[in-house]
Amino acid sequence: MGWLLRVFLLLLGLGFMLALLCMAAVMIIFSLLRWLFTGRRPQLVVMLDSYKKWQQNPPWAARPAASDDIIDVPSRAIEPHPTRLPPTGKKD
Repeated sequence: MGWLLRVFLLLLGLGFMLALLCMAAVMIIFSLLRWLFTGRRPQLVVMLDSYKKWQQNPPWAARPAASDDIIDVPSRAIEPHPTRLPPTGKKD
C-alpha cells in the first residue's frame, strides 16, 4: 500500500511540474509576441540588461582612490551640558 501512495504522489508532482512548465512556456511566447507587435522589450530582458551593465561598471569601483594627504584635527574635551540630567544607571 505504501508504494501505491508513493507512485500517486510522484505522478501528482510530475503533473504539477508539467503544468508549471507549460504555463512558463505560454508566458514566454506571449511576452515574445507582445515584444514583436508593440516593440517594447519584455521586463525580464530589460532587468537582465541593467544587471549586466551594473556588473560591468559596479558603483564601488567608480570611486576615486583615496589621497595620501592626512588631515590632522585638533581634539578638545567636551564638558557635560549643565542642564542635562545625570545618568540613572538603568541601561536601555
